Amino acid sequence: MAPSVQGLAVTATAITTREPDAPTIVLPPPTVVPVPSRPPEQAVAVVGTAVAELAPTALSQATRLEIFTEVWRLIHEYYLYDDFGGVEWYTVRDEFEPVILAAPTDAAFYEAITRMVARLGDNHSRFVPPQAARREDAITSGREEQVGIGVIVLPLSDGLMIQHIFPDSPALQSGLRPRDRIVAIDGAFFSHGDLEGPDGSQVRLAVVRPGEESRDILITRRRVEGAITPTARLLPGGIAYLGITTLWVSNMDQQVTALLTEMVAEHDLRGVILDLRSNPGGWRTVLAGILSNFVSGEVGYFTNRQGDVPLVIEPGSLDALRGMPLIVLVDRSTASYAELMATILQSHAGAVIVGVPTSGNTETIYSYELSDGSRLWIAQEGFELPDGTNLEGVGVQPDVIVNEDWTRFREEDDPGILIALRLLNP
Repeated sequence: MAPSVQGLAVTATAITTREPDAPTIVLPPPTVVPVPSRPPEQAVAVVGTAVAELAPTALSQATRLEIFTEVWRLIHEYYLYDDFGGVEWYTVRDEFEPVILAAPTDAAFYEAITRMVARLGDNHSRFVPPQAARREDAITSGREEQVGIGVIVLPLSDGLMIQHIFPDSPALQSGLRPRDRIVAIDGAFFSHGDLEGPDGSQVRLAVVRPGEESRDILITRRRVEGAITPTARLLPGGIAYLGITTLWVSNMDQQVTALLTEMVAEHDLRGVILDLRSNPGGWRTVLAGILSNFVSGEVGYFTNRQGDVPLVIEPGSLDALRGMPLIVLVDRSTASYAELMATILQSHAGAVIVGVPTSGNTETIYSYELSDGSRLWIAQEGFELPDGTNLEGVGVQPDVIVNEDWTRFREEDDPGILIALRLLNP
């Protein structure tokens, strides 16, 4: 039997980055400040981690050894699992120390450190070289500056799906729209091309719009700056739709609250659709800020080797949304704090989850800044609901399964949105 919605009671049956309110741990040089977070691994194509792009820094052997030792020690002291997931961490140190000292270039050194951290095999912990760390910081600011066409894209198996188009950008002027898929760049498969390039240079794109044939577009690149923002619109029946592609932008919760406040003031809302599909997570403060519009109180707790830390949500100012029918859209790429958001709304706000099981990638990672500008992310906390439910490796289980790939549809034909509307407008 299909679920029915009466206040969304269904009859059938989770970053991030350095948090300003996180505790500071002072360690011997280099100084390290840990912060709960989740990296934007799937967020946008403008974030890169290729060590080959790093300019030579001529690190001394002493500096290399210092960085290597600090990375190994931080993981040894703070990693979530004291058995390191079955990895012999002392053996790993003995294996990699001669490798990093013999690395012929700094790029090879960073690559070796990256491989060492990857031995944990948890899909969370990772090492980020200096240049890639600076790119992460740019995304956190919510402002993206590029010499290109002015888009934020979601990399898929067969193309780059446009998520955001910056105002007054070459992409907007060329008629590109969100959900258009770039399948080729300058005649090559999209993964072998580059949307960015010299100011004034041209790039030819093969673009597929859902339901239409592929077409070629010639665009002149230029310097563009824009913001990563949520998407809000009023759907039939007084339903507010809010699309949130990332929690990585540090003020995303403020943007979401402002949009919801405006919609509540201007419309007689009967329900809310919160779209978290392909949202990779982000800041804990953003998670809490968005949740405060719908729930309050203790909603779960973070677990680590030192004990449990409750997640307490302070009530927000939008009382009108409390108890309002709520549907949350998720997919397999909904991860980390976006998964926590979905499961907390499901268990504490009666939200109906629509889509497919999420990624089950919910451990909180902490960011440690090293002396050379590189960054170490360590899986340091798990999360459990008050009843002990842990989503790691499992994911959020939808109340309503929608298997169709939403990225192949125009928004007006989106199967997830259409089912949500039917639930909210019976």
